[in-house]
Amino acid sequence: MKQFIAFPVALGWAALLCAQSPAPVPTAYTIEKLTIEGNHNYTAAQILAVAGLQEGQKAGKSDFEAARAKLDATGAFDNVSYHFAPSRDAEGYDVVFQVGEVAQVYPVRFENLPASAADIRAWLKQKDPLFGEKIPATKQVVDRYVAWIAELLARRNYREPLAGRLSTEGGEDLAVLFSPAKGHPAIAHVIFTGTGDISAGTLQTAMYGVAIGVPYTERGFRQLLDSTARPIYEARGLLRVAFPKIETTPAKDVNGVTVTIQVTPGPPYTLDHAGYVGADFSRSEWNNLSKLKTNQTVNFDDVRAAQDRIRARLRREGHLDASSEVKRDVNDTEHTVSLLFQISPGPLYTLGKLDIMGLDIETEPVIRKMWGIAPGRAFNVEYPDHFLARVKQDGLFDNLKTTRAETNINAQRHTVDVTLYFNK
Repeated sequence: MKQFIAFPVALGWAALLCAQSPAPVPTAYTIEKLTIEGNHNYTAAQILAVAGLQEGQKAGKSDFEAARAKLDATGAFDNVSYHFAPSRDAEGYDVVFQVGEVAQVYPVRFENLPASAADIRAWLKQKDPLFGEKIPATKQVVDRYVAWIAELLARRNYREPLAGRLSTEGGEDLAVLFSPAKGHPAIAHVIFTGTGDISAGTLQTAMYGVAIGVPYTERGFRQLLDSTARPIYEARGLLRVAFPKIETTPAKDVNGVTVTIQVTPGPPYTLDHAGYVGADFSRSEWNNLSKLKTNQTVNFDDVRAAQDRIRARLRREGHLDASSEVKRDVNDTEHTVSLLFQISPGPLYTLGKLDIMGLDIETEPVIRKMWGIAPGRAFNVEYPDHFLARVKQDGLFDNLKTTRAETNINAQRHTVDVTLYFNK
């Protein structure tokens, strides 16, 4: 009887004790305010996307620790810390994350990969909210991006090992370069598409002479295009020719890559005006030197020939260091271009001394008297060879075998010493 009565009594006391015990303290509260401090390279939204936190969610210390660990693991921060406190209404948390970003960041380049730079950038942006035009070169960042790029390329059946490293290769400034680990393949073939009125064969012949066998990088190849293919178009006035897409594929017949270049020729431009600064030419002299016709399709082969004539003219007048640069003022609405030749004559060089070798004491004075430039006068760079040709033509010496002129230029004094050699 006692046992029968004791059980419900004991059960009643337990229920009573439970009713009087306080409820468990919550381990998570609503995040009412979430702040990022110390960021410069990245926005708060980028950082929070990695941390996995947002205002309005319930979180506690374990969640904040997990978020800090995620940010630490990116390799984009030197340090990450946080603190939290009850919000003003005491209904949730105000949370502050303080980050110290890796200060040095670098541009990103991709070379010799079977995907366009735009595709790779879009993929990395999808994978990593922190990805941008510049990234830190820490091991965590570089290794993570190498793995993600490999994942993208594996979908295209490319499984060669990749590497990421700081490099100036293909450019003047340091950048994080992602490329095959085994190095750059050699250019085996060059193919042009969309070439317009210029045949693909003409472009291929020009590029074969400078590109075949050269290790491929996109930036280096574009430099070859600008120095070799672009002038072919500019000789026809196609100033806005572009090479918007370059693709590489493994060559089928040799160990190397086939490079395929898409061309957009653009419209022809006519010459509106050609002028100059930096020299003193009469109108007739300038017209004779430039020989450029306005209101006609501009030909930049002719422009370069004009630069050569200007330089030759100034060198004949003693300006041995003469050079020029052509500035373009392009009107894309009217499809016209105006040219300004910026001429730099440089210092005036004069004749220093004249030595004559191979002649006797009777004939040497004759040659010296014939020489037409006095010491201290402007030196004509073409004159020595012209003078020796005249000596031969006039037949002043019997059995004259060879002649040659040697010049010794003193760049500090701006003088030229000349030695004439006669072999009889």
